[in-house]
Amino acid sequence: MPPTMAFTLVKGSILLVLHTKENPSDDVFEEYIKFAGDNIRRIKSTMILTEGGGPNAMQRGLSNDLLETHNIKAKIAVVTLSRAIRGIVTALSWFNPNIKAFSTIQIPAAMEYLEVPREDRDAVVREVKALRKKLDLPVD
Repeated sequence: MPPTMAFTLVKGSILLVLHTKENPSDDVFEEYIKFAGDNIRRIKSTMILTEGGGPNAMQRGLSNDLLETHNIKAKIAVVTLSRAIRGIVTALSWFNPNIKAFSTIQIPAAMEYLEVPREDRDAVVREVKALRKKLDLPVD
């Protein structure tokens, strides 16, 4: 069974996270939290792309604890076709003004919001494709 979540650090400061339609297991999410924690001071922004899956309440709590412990206020862009997820992100933005939802056709706008330097945007797109391949998702 292919993994349901993949993540990497692009250009040393952009945390890139991909989810399939399935929610991540606790084991995979704990790997993500460890990775994010190990790189927390380098992360300037986070782009999350999801086919519909995402962390459960307990896993979101782990993420929030990590951010609060380190007083992180980095911008987060959530990219998805799911209107429901975009609605959830909009509701979350009432409490965390640094999170914003985008449709999959708005990836350039998401990168603009995250202030990804123009010279780094091709690298982000390449990594998205690599992670999609790793998750057994269509690349184009």
